[in-house]
Amino acid sequence: MSGTEKAMQGVADTLREFWAHRPVRPRAGRKAGGVATGIALRYQIDPVIVRIAFVALALSGGVGIPLYLAGWLLLPEEGDAVSPLESLINKGHSSMPQAQTVLLGFLMFPALAFTFGSGGFQVVVTLAAAVACIYLLQKNRGHLQPATLADTVPAPPPVQGAPAWDPLGAAPFAWDLPEPAAAPQPPAPRPPRGPRIGLMTLGVATLVVAASAIAGAWVSWFTVPHVIGLVLAVLAAGLLVGSFAGGGRGLIWLLIPLSVVGFGMTAIDFDGSPSSLSSYNEKPKSVSDVRDRYETSVGSVQLDLRDLPDSGSVKTAIEVELGEVRVHVPKNADVTYRCEASSIGELECLGKRAEGTGVDVSGRDLGENGEGGLKIELDVQASVGEVKVLRD
Repeated sequence: MSGTEKAMQGVADTLREFWAHRPVRPRAGRKAGGVATGIALRYQIDPVIVRIAFVALALSGGVGIPLYLAGWLLLPEEGDAVSPLESLINKGHSSMPQAQTVLLGFLMFPALAFTFGSGGFQVVVTLAAAVACIYLLQKNRGHLQPATLADTVPAPPPVQGAPAWDPLGAAPFAWDLPEPAAAPQPPAPRPPRGPRIGLMTLGVATLVVAASAIAGAWVSWFTVPHVIGLVLAVLAAGLLVGSFAGGGRGLIWLLIPLSVVGFGMTAIDFDGSPSSLSSYNEKPKSVSDVRDRYETSVGSVQLDLRDLPDSGSVKTAIEVELGEVRVHVPKNADVTYRCEASSIGELECLGKRAEGTGVDVSGRDLGENGEGGLKIELDVQASVGEVKVLRD
């Protein structure tokens, strides 16, 4: 076995060990699903650092959102033998209701669409970095016994004023003497106040909002989603500083809803345009009825061109982030096509097939009667999904 094969085998063994001794989501002390808290307790690190890591991954192309949902589905809850997803396929019992498991599974689809649609290379690099972090944690801290929340709670201080003199042992003839008064204790010094990270971070975020409102009068870039992104970056920086300097944990309760709002504003078109979440099912009768472009983020496009006349020219483009595209073309039409799945998908375009990540097919098909007649030019793109161009 070569050195490279041994290294790959070692990585595979470490990841299998991680799965065999994977973190458990606690019932207490968690903020949402307990994924970050479970990882922190498993490897004995500060839960705030793990939460900040998920926030940073969410801001880096949205990778943290599907990763957190995957952890929620694949990590068992405290007291359960299997994870919610394993329970759904009858591998054991989980305390999470199956309806909630199915809902989390459905949420994975828009999360993946948002993530892979934001930039392929960045997403791949970020996912690789997340897997590398899991590998390093298991490699270097996998031998540690999982901590518990009780380990982080300080023991109560001893009760002051307990009697230090036993009259029964020191002076039996003076059993009726009163217990001597305890010596007065000096007041405990007040602990030094830590840095007020939370207030300082909120102050900086307020300044960012005010400056963005002023700059927005001259620079069109300062839209509401962009300003929310700037505020999220400030809050994430405050949490990161607070994890080392102490304080600022309350910022997470502001960061989470802002992240949800930012995700919604970038994934859903609030101007009433059907381009973000929609489906098309059209069967045009004339060349003029064919749109120049069909576009949706999550949905399907069903386009039947078989009722078009035998002459003329049609050119259209179809783009889907997550979903299915199916185009039917006439038997005698001359079709020039290009089909692509930029992230992952399956293509079947006029006899040419491809599946996997980053695949595409293209060509020109003249139909049963050879060249002549209706000319169709198709450009079909999908980030995640299935593309079919059929002559039937």
